[in-house]
Amino acid sequence: MLLSIPSKQGSIQVLEDGIRVQMPFTNKVVWQVPRESVTGFTTQPGSPGVAIIVTIHTTQGLFQAETVTPKNFQKLQALFPGLQTVVAGKEWYHNPAISSHVEVYTDQKKMQKEVEEAGKFGWTPQGADATNGKFSAGKALAGGIVLGPVGLLAGAVGNKGKYTVTFIRQGK
Repeated sequence: MLLSIPSKQGSIQVLEDGIRVQMPFTNKVVWQVPRESVTGFTTQPGSPGVAIIVTIHTTQGLFQAETVTPKNFQKLQALFPGLQTVVAGKEWYHNPAISSHVEVYTDQKKMQKEVEEAGKFGWTPQGADATNGKFSAGKALAGGIVLGPVGLLAGAVGNKGKYTVTFIRQGK
């Protein structure tokens, strides 16, 4: 074994021919791929100042490990020289391991900002629902011009109410 580091999901172990995650005490392997199938890493903030979330990209999919210390990630990264590591933010739309997300908004401006930001990372609103608002044809039309279907919904509901938006990541 070349390396064994702890994570919330189990011990990440790098072997001569593979990488796997093994549960403590039971020694049950919960994830395993050939070492040459690893294509890169993404890190996201975890517990402030203590741990990060590491997504291991492989030709067979993704594996996300939580509560990895930055020092241990450096050790893991050193065993895969030349592979790219992307440092992502903490927002849900930065997470490479998910391809759909549902968000409930009570603030129309926050919804508009998040729809725009998520769009920069390949996310598209696919469905939307609203409750407890008043219909306004003028606002619906203006919102639809700015934000498409989600803007149409936001404009129609007005400034009060809840907006439930389903996002889908394109290219997954």
